Amino acid sequence: MEGKLNSFSQTQQPFSPQSNLMIVNTKPTISNPFTNTAPNTTDTTAATAPNTTARSTAKKKPPVSITRKINEVTNEDVQHYSEKAIPSWKNLQSLYEGQWNKEKEKFQTHLKGNFAGLVERFASGKQELFQLCAPERREKLYVDAFLELFESGYAPHVGDVERIANKRVRKLFITLPNNYSSIY
Repeated sequence: MEGKLNSFSQTQQPFSPQSNLMIVNTKPTISNPFTNTAPNTTDTTAATAPNTTARSTAKKKPPVSITRKINEVTNEDVQHYSEKAIPSWKNLQSLYEGQWNKEKEKFQTHLKGNFAGLVERFASGKQELFQLCAPERREKLYVDAFLELFESGYAPHVGDVERIANKRVRKLFITLPNNYSSIY
């Protein structure tokens, strides 16, 4: 039995997270005009220096406070933001959509990994796939991404709101087919 388990761990499973990852966002991303870094660029100093981050190397000025009076805005603030352009509504919407698509892809990949675990242990019946702990305003997006991933045969459904560790949680369930080989 141990040899069989070792052979499973050495070979790639058909539903493993490493196989056939789906690429959701194929559109080019739009850079954020209010950041100093270009999109899809990596900072090699973050990878080589253990105590530095990619954001600490870039000179980033915090936004001007909205409660500051016009006369109190410094010349440095004016100089820093004078070259910035306000993006069009569509560009900003595309930027936000691109961020959600990245987050959605990560979430769905996590769901696929959990699904692979259930399939590898031959689970059957109603199974908890994920505990969703997201802000209420974004919960619907995650639920829609979950329902988009599983066809109706799996009977995907969302549990009621529960409090776990003082956090608002919804459990995501699927139903798997009966595993007749597990009946003795």
